[in-house]
Amino acid sequence: MNKVLYIIGIVFSFIFFWVSAYYVEVTGNARIMEMWSSYDGYSGISTYNYYSSSASDLTTEAGLIALFFFLYVIFADIMGLLNVKTTTSKVFTIIGISLGGLFLLWNGAVLASPRSLTYDEAGIAFTFYALVTLAFSIVGLVQSVRFGKQKKVIENPSNDLLDS
Repeated sequence: MNKVLYIIGIVFSFIFFWVSAYYVEVTGNARIMEMWSSYDGYSGISTYNYYSSSASDLTTEAGLIALFFFLYVIFADIMGLLNVKTTTSKVFTIIGISLGGLFLLWNGAVLASPRSLTYDEAGIAFTFYALVTLAFSIVGLVQSVRFGKQKKVIENPSNDLLDS
């Protein structure tokens, strides 16, 4: 089961990396356009907006996607901690759970006030976290496969010793 969770984590990391990078770019452009469209040098304030979605709407949308990703990664790390008993796996899952918790709190701050903290400011770190999660998922997959092989050898000892 952990192998499947880690494979899904690898796929989600790739997807989240590109989705997060996209939302960083789009949210940044929307925020810049909101600033420029709200100021008119001749008459003061203008209400013309170039983007159909505001930066805060895009931040909320991206924050909800990030919330799903962070919760999945924390769930996969907890399952890895419970099922895979190698030292390397335990260390990486504890680090992964800690980082996931920090980024989950940070994402909560982004979702709590999307006008104050937009996704283009926080999403760069979320994009980096997708790469860290990718590395941790690969290590978790390798450790899960290695632990599964060790477990099979212990459960099914060779019959060569019994025959002699």
